[in-house]
Formats: sequence, structure tokens, C-alpha cells
Amino acid sequence: MLSLPAAQLLAIFTSCFFYGIYIVTLGMTARTLLTLPNGQWRTRSEINWIVAVVGVALFANSTLDIVLAMIKIMKAFVSYTGPGGPMQVFLHGSAWQTVAMTACVGNQTLLGDAILIWRCWLIWRNQSKFIAVFPALCWIADFIVHVRLLDLLHKETESLQIGSQIQPWGETTWILTLCINIITTTLIVVRIWMVDRKNLELMAPMDSTAHHRPSTTLGRVMRNILESGMIYTTASILGCATYLAQNNLSYPASAAVIHSVGITFNLIIIRSSKRQEQEYNLGTSIKFNTNPPPIAGIPPTDSKTEGFTLSHMHRPAEFETVGSV
Repeated sequence: MLSLPAAQLLAIFTSCFFYGIYIVTLGMTARTLLTLPNGQWRTRSEINWIVAVVGVALFANSTLDIVLAMIKIMKAFVSYTGPGGPMQVFLHGSAWQTVAMTACVGNQTLLGDAILIWRCWLIWRNQSKFIAVFPALCWIADFIVHVRLLDLLHKETESLQIGSQIQPWGETTWILTLCINIITTTLIVVRIWMVDRKNLELMAPMDSTAHHRPSTTLGRVMRNILESGMIYTTASILGCATYLAQNNLSYPASAAVIHSVGITFNLIIIRSSKRQEQEYNLGTSIKFNTNPPPIAGIPPTDSKTEGFTLSHMHRPAEFETVGSV
């Protein structure tokens, strides 16, 4: 098994690596949330304040976690000169840092899961307002278990995330996090797939020459959510597996989880915004050529076009939320 000092060093390396990726995506997300495609600042009414506030909270929590990790590493390998070396610091001398960092991991996953549940309800609200009740109950249970975990960790003589009394509560937290993640992501993707299938059924009579499923905007949205969500899901699976195995690798795994939440959150916003203006602009003019295509050997006639705009068409509520989630 990896020693505790080695696990802590690997954890700070993992944390710095993912935090760098997170900061880059955060800058792109801030630009998307605060400015229009033409570069002008959005007005207060144009800003999605729920997403903005959650983004700030994720950033503050991620930054606090990496600062605490640096403090603990500096104390163990630089400041402390007593008996036992760095191991003594990690076992006995960093209780408040360990509790605080465990709180940061829990807060980050709770925030990430909360925004997933909100997105799920937002997309399903016109079909079933109670679809997100079970994930919400799991989130409440996860919050209670997280509070109990911190209380037990604070009372431990040896401030470790893995222990006989703490282990069951930590396992429950990881399992609930995974359940919320998988259930809500599946519900979101299923709802988008249902709407996309209905759209394709309506379009089929107009495109009888198509021999394969066309690439649609909602199809790309599904791929965006799945690909981005897999980062958080994979990190959570690794964190859960290492914790269940009572392995010190749970420390670097937790470091990956806390920043993967923010990375996933940012990637969904960034990738959705790129096509939002192009694909969902209902004021775009569509023109039809009224003359048949030219036949070989016969010069084409002067073509005439007729056009109309879609600005007065009603857009379903699902389309309004896809770009904003």
C-alpha cells in the first residue's frame, strides 16, 4: 500500500494538475456567462444568476481546498522538525486541515449534485415535476451523512479519512454521490433523447431521401452532457473504489474529484454556448429554391427564391433550458 506521506504528495500533484485545467475552463465559462457573442457585457437580466453563483461557490471551494493542502504539505515537510517526521503531522498534527479538506470535498460534490438535480428538474418539469424527487431525497441523505462524517472525523485522535468508525459513513457518502450522478445524468439524457426522437419523426416525411440518422443539435447536446459528465463520474468511481478498499490512494482520488466537479460544470456551459446562437436562433431566414435542379445538357433557368423567418414560432421549454444548463 502507498505510504501516507507519498499519498499526500501525490494528492497535491493531482490537485494542482486538475486545478490548472479548472482555472482555464473557468475563464472561458466566465466569458460565456458575462458577455454576449459580439463581446458586449450582458445586462443583469441577461445573466443566469443561479449558474453564476454556483460557479463562484465551486471556485471558492476548490481554491480553499488546494490552499489547505499546501499548508499541510508545507507543515509536514518544511516546518515540522519533531520526532516522527511528516507521518507524525499527517496522523496527529493536521487535524483541522484534514477536517476542512474533507468538508471541501463534500461541499463540492453536494454543489455539483445539486446543480445536476436542478438541471434534471428543469428539463423534466413540463413532463413530470416529481421526476427529481428521488435524487433530491438522496441529496438530503448525503448531506446528513456528510455532516455526521465531519463530526466523527473531528473527534478522531488520529485524523484520518479512513478509520473503523468513519469508514461506513464515508462509504455511504461516496455511494450516494454516485447514485445521484448516474440517475440524474441518465434522466437528463433520456429526456433530451425523447424530444430529439420526436423531432426526427416529424422531419422524416420531409427528408425521405435520408438513409441514416442525421446529426441534430439535441444529439450533440446529449453527447456534450455524456462526455463532460463522464469526467466527474469516472473520478467519483475511482474515489469510491479506493475508499472502499481502504487505500491511501483515496487522497489523490479525492483531489481529482473536487476539481472534476468544476471542470464538468464549466465544460457543459462552454460547449453548449458555442452552438446556442447558431442552432437556436429562430430569426434565421430559410430560403427555398422554387426551380428544379439543372439537368445535364440543359442550361439552368433563372432561379427564384422564397424565404420566411421562424421568429414567430414557439420554442418548447426543453429548448430554452438546454443552452442554459
